[in-house]
Amino acid sequence: MPRAGPHILDQRTDAEGSSATRTTFLSPVVDEPSPPLEGEHLETTHWEDAHHWISIYSDLLEFKRGILDQIRRDLAKLTPDAQKAAESDLKIVEDQMMGYQKRLDLWSQRVRDLHGLWLDPERRLIRYKDGEATLTVREFQLLQLLLNHPHRYFTVTEILSQAWGGAALFPEEVRTYVRRIRKILAAMEIPSDVVNRPGRGYSLTFRGDL
Repeated sequence: MPRAGPHILDQRTDAEGSSATRTTFLSPVVDEPSPPLEGEHLETTHWEDAHHWISIYSDLLEFKRGILDQIRRDLAKLTPDAQKAAESDLKIVEDQMMGYQKRLDLWSQRVRDLHGLWLDPERRLIRYKDGEATLTVREFQLLQLLLNHPHRYFTVTEILSQAWGGAALFPEEVRTYVRRIRKILAAMEIPSDVVNRPGRGYSLTFRGDL
């Protein structure tokens, strides 16, 4: 059975450090992921296998994303009947991508389990190997969102909604928190990057040497 992911911190904040906190213990994967592919064993104790499957599902998502973009570009050129059929294809591809993303989340959590990367929501700590760092409320919430869904892109609007409960922050303030997260990851020598892709947003990706 897959191991549970990091704990989910439910906080309502009115400022950087003022919050009422309720900690629950949930997996970041809510619905059922896609069935495993042939040869896929989530219980592996070999981090090389886990990285292999992260690469597989990342490639699958990128491939499906290209198909999705192509269908969307062609929609306006189609007849009404053909548009209905294409919209059905869109739903199929989107459902496949959701399942792949959940498998990717599971494998990324497995990598973190194997390498000792943990979040402590009660004390807002991140631990990696022998090191740890204390984060501010918003830093922790942002990092938790990105770690729960690695290799998935979040726009500024999605970050504001999903990480911070709709906080009224400007895009530049979001970029400031992203820079802070990057500095924390670098200082702890966690081989991961918070990348920014125009039009898609921010994503946390793991390098192969985690």
